[in-house]
Amino acid sequence: MIDQYQLRYFLAVAETGSFSRAAKRVSVTQPSLSAGIAKLERELGARLFDRDRQGVALTPAGSRFLVRARRIAAEYEHALVELSEVSDPTLLRIGVLGTIPTAMIENLLEQHRALGSGEALEILDGSERDITERLERGRIDLALTVVRQHHARFHPEVLTRERYMMVLPTDHPLADEDEVMAEQLARDRMALRRHCEALPEINRFFIARGVRPRFVLKTTTDERVLAVVRAGAGVGMMPECFAETAVRFVPVKDFELTRDVGLLHAGEPHIAQALASPFIGLVRRHYGKA
Repeated sequence: MIDQYQLRYFLAVAETGSFSRAAKRVSVTQPSLSAGIAKLERELGARLFDRDRQGVALTPAGSRFLVRARRIAAEYEHALVELSEVSDPTLLRIGVLGTIPTAMIENLLEQHRALGSGEALEILDGSERDITERLERGRIDLALTVVRQHHARFHPEVLTRERYMMVLPTDHPLADEDEVMAEQLARDRMALRRHCEALPEINRFFIARGVRPRFVLKTTTDERVLAVVRAGAGVGMMPECFAETAVRFVPVKDFELTRDVGLLHAGEPHIAQALASPFIGLVRRHYGKA
């Protein structure tokens, strides 16, 4: 008899292509995960993965089992949802990326309450990976998050494209410039957004220009970054959606990276629900897509 945890282990390895990354995804040690996979292979009487120095690959038997495993896992998750939640056609379960400004969500909630629509909201705040995993498992109906090319299965609806810009105190010597160069910031202390989805690209950009930042703050809280900049204690780099009058947002020369923000849908029924949702209507209006 196959246990549900064995399916989780198998799917994690199949999707990450690595036992170590899979172990991190399912929050177990690598030996525990390996033992679970070995037990599953014994029960199925077939080897599911080929392992070599280049990584892990599905065997033909593993590829066939993957189709069934995904179907079983999806049915299991749907059953959990049906058993654990009271059916409420007015409930919208929405995941919101942690790097969407809190002030924007606050404003949308105030508008939603004023509508008096009777729609109930259940908001999950999380990382990009956490949100998409919950969306895939049917734990949320849709997500307001970064939209990437591999999200096609979630019927993406792009609402805006945002630049990453340097955030400077209002009295910074470069605050009134049309753009700044990375080299001009070499002496500044940086407030680092550790949760930023563009952090690897930002690091490579500065290092390639000989700038190795000194940090005044390392945080997963956007408001704390803005507080440090407002206090004049450092500078940071953030999406332009965080712009406010108490700081200056200035483009960085030759840094062209942007992010698409939009809606991801769990499936066809949820797309119809989103189209009729008063809250999603407010989200679209905020981005000028009503």
